[in-house]
Amino acid sequence: MKNLKRILLPAILTIGMAACSESDGPVTLSENEVNIDMNGGTGTFTVEAPGDWYIETDGQTWYTVSPMQGSGTTEVTVTITSSEEVAPRAAVITVYGSGSSVATVAITQTGTENPENPANQTFSIRAAGETREIVLPENDGYEVVIPDGAGWISVAEKKEFSIVLGISENTGTDQYRSAEVTVNNSDGSLLATLDITQSWRNVEPGELLFEEIFITSNLIAETGKVDTRNMEQYFKLTNNTDQTLDIGGIAIAESEITSKNQAMMNIVWNPDRRNEVAAIGCMYVIPKESGKHLLEPGESVLIANNAQNYRSSNPTSFDLTGADFEWYNESTVTSMMDVDNPDVPNLEVWISGSMTIFILNSQMNSGYVLASVPSGMTAEQFASSEDYLWSGDRQWQNTAGRDFSAKFNYDAIPNDWIIDAVVVSTQEEYVYNPFCDALDAGFTYCATNGDDTGRYGKSMQRKKNSDGTLVDTNNSTNDFNHAVTASLAN
Repeated sequence: MKNLKRILLPAILTIGMAACSESDGPVTLSENEVNIDMNGGTGTFTVEAPGDWYIETDGQTWYTVSPMQGSGTTEVTVTITSSEEVAPRAAVITVYGSGSSVATVAITQTGTENPENPANQTFSIRAAGETREIVLPENDGYEVVIPDGAGWISVAEKKEFSIVLGISENTGTDQYRSAEVTVNNSDGSLLATLDITQSWRNVEPGELLFEEIFITSNLIAETGKVDTRNMEQYFKLTNNTDQTLDIGGIAIAESEITSKNQAMMNIVWNPDRRNEVAAIGCMYVIPKESGKHLLEPGESVLIANNAQNYRSSNPTSFDLTGADFEWYNESTVTSMMDVDNPDVPNLEVWISGSMTIFILNSQMNSGYVLASVPSGMTAEQFASSEDYLWSGDRQWQNTAGRDFSAKFNYDAIPNDWIIDAVVVSTQEEYVYNPFCDALDAGFTYCATNGDDTGRYGKSMQRKKNSDGTLVDTNNSTNDFNHAVTASLAN
């Protein structure tokens, strides 16, 4: 037996060493440099390794790498954003193979070029303001002239062939502001004209979109019904740009006007202001904390009714504790208290049509908007101002053809604030557009009609373009996949 052990042990060690040597070879790269110009783009290199490998970046955010790990031979893509910086940018990524095998790739991007003399340049700045370095034509010295009334622009730094301007936050109402800054050569001749326009908002129309709307909840296995007081509902909002967005101050609102009404026919509003405003029944706002709620390009936030783990008590439900925000109402009725997850931030309640809890219209006959609220506005200012009311008379007929009329007084968001709008109805029962056609010329749905029991667990999800961005033609009939399994079920 001792002799057998002496024979087996060297054999096992030999096999183990051979196995290790097969996967411990060096990792090699087809390229050791990726060079991209100021406009941004993609570059590739191929990793070759006998076993598994992974990549570590240096943490800079102007480029991404995919995939970050793999096995054997794989092509890796480096995607670089466009640059407005004068100086070139550089980064290093490291590829680790098995054992101690390491290889590196240098990433470089050229800076901006000096424009022709004289230069005419146009810049758009978000409400938050920024420090912007602007490349100038070659010169022997220059002076900057900021016009009167443009105190929101300052010279932060003068360099030889560039100037750094400071743009302060635009805390006004819903008005853009603009100024023409001139840069003159030392002899007084014109070197550059800088046309600067600053928005009153940090997110422009079409930049942040509803990617998914889930309002139907899931059936409870024990009862075959939904929990009408604690419904699973959520919005998925997505940054549809190649820039980081500050989404603080973005409002979500549900329409007061319904998209279907079987009891009220031929409704007429006098005046009909849908081309100017959107009538709303509630309005919740992401807290306006500058720089705290940043959303990277292509990334999403999940906003839930209640950020609870519904799956813990119902196997077909969702775990919403990972939501980024939830809406929460301070109920005045002890038998109808809302549920709060202290680990998930609450949206600010600006307008609420409920004295207790608030759930999205589960009858599927409302519209939803995202709006950029002016950075200087408060909830109290919005609620107390008549500028955000739509009042008048409404006429309609009942199913027997009898005429009725009544006064109405809606809270209203100016259409100019709205950055996305989605009308929800059922496939067969759509009658009215709660908004104007310019905001949404169609509608989406998750049920054939109000009696469709197959709607539970279904959501409405926006289609994607070939480059992965979301489809947005302001027509939800075309832009959405209707009545599909909710994404959180996957």
